[in-house]
This record gives sequence, structure tokens and C-alpha cells, in this order.
Amino acid sequence: MNLSRWISETEPQATQFIIDYVPWWNAEQLRDHLTQQKQVAATRTVGLLGVDELPRRLVESLWQAIELPIDLKWADVSKKQLAQMAEALKKLPVPIHGTRGYPKAEVTSGGVALDEVDHRTMESKLVPGLYFAGEILDLDGPIGGYNFQSAFSTGDLAGRNAG
Repeated sequence: MNLSRWISETEPQATQFIIDYVPWWNAEQLRDHLTQQKQVAATRTVGLLGVDELPRRLVESLWQAIELPIDLKWADVSKKQLAQMAEALKKLPVPIHGTRGYPKAEVTSGGVALDEVDHRTMESKLVPGLYFAGEILDLDGPIGGYNFQSAFSTGDLAGRNAG
């Protein structure tokens, strides 16, 4: 969600993320884990990865992306397929097709330039007696409540000084 501003300003057809779904393992450790799965879970299907941290539906989606049958038994996984699995888990490219637009936005960006507002009072430097607060200002932060805090703080300042 923090990247949505950048995505909305980028040409979405040329954008993709490379996601590491198992950052706690380096490539060699992951290959070792997959090889071990092939040995210890030979009769189970690859849909059961043996990584508790990953939801089964995610694993199934990853295998679909590399055209690996979900019902394939670990014993039947080839070396090439093991390499494809490792590649998908460490650096699967995910294309970005844009954002869901304003109706689904949680935070907006843009607005009144901060250099046009007295930060001590939230009064306009261009129109005396006009005060700004919240998302009308060109001020946004990362996801996590910062935008609410900004809205509350600027609203408090404007309210205290406008009266």
C-alpha cells in the first residue's frame, strides 16, 4: 500500500515487483529445503510445501504461475521443477496493473502546498483568515496511522488558531 503513490505516477504496463516469499532462507538453503521435502514427503503433493509461514493458497498460486500441477507428488518432482519452485519462491515477477483508483483509496496525496501554509497556525500565507487541515494539505505519510495523526494535529492547530 505504501507503494501505491509511486505506482499511480508510473506507467503500469512497464511495472513489476519481484517478491521473495521466503526471505529467511538464502537460495542454497531453499534448494536444500526443497530437496529434503522431496525425500521426506515423497508421497505428499507439492501443494503442501512444508513451510508453515506460507498459506496453502499462496503456494498453490505460485505453483500455478509456473505451471506446476498442484497434485504432483514430491517424489515425481524433477530437478528442473525444483529449480522452478525455488525461483518462484525467491523471485517471482508480479506485474502491476495500476491502483484501484480514488473510490478504493485509503489516503490521498496532493493538495495545498505546505510552503503556502504557516506550519505553526495552519493559516494560509496567501489568504489571511483561511486555515487548512488534514488531507486538503499536500501531506501524506506511510501506512500505519501517520495520516490520521497528521489530520488530527493539523486540525487541532487550525482549530486553536482560527477562533
